[in-house]
Amino acid sequence: MDPDTAPGEVLPESAERLASVRSDARRRSALAFVAPVVAAVFFVPSAVYLAWQLTTSVLPPSRFDELTTGRPRTELAPLLPARTYPYPSDHARSEPPPPGARCEFYRSGRDLLGEVDLYRLCWSGDTLLTKDTVPAGRP
Repeated sequence: MDPDTAPGEVLPESAERLASVRSDARRRSALAFVAPVVAAVFFVPSAVYLAWQLTTSVLPPSRFDELTTGRPRTELAPLLPARTYPYPSDHARSEPPPPGARCEFYRSGRDLLGEVDLYRLCWSGDTLLTKDTVPAGRP
């Protein structure tokens, strides 16, 4: 019912229809505002978190070159980034690790939108066993 009408007053059908259309329009306007806000509340923190993951897993090429196989992790730790790259491609993971080794991946650059080479470091216990480069852009 229209708030401008007196109690008990009967509205013509066209006035009721107009009130209904206005009510629907207000609801749609509110939804048009709320939907992007809700999406932003979810997507902005997710994008920031992803950017943080990508930038904190970068091993610059100069530091990669300084890594020497056969050395313990405690000696190499100052050269390694804070975290490993959590999303290596299937192609990067397709090369089997050396027997008894576990491999970690690092990004070679900070480019957030393009592909960069990945570095694969394989450790046997606490010793660097192998280091490889997985080129970007390979299927």
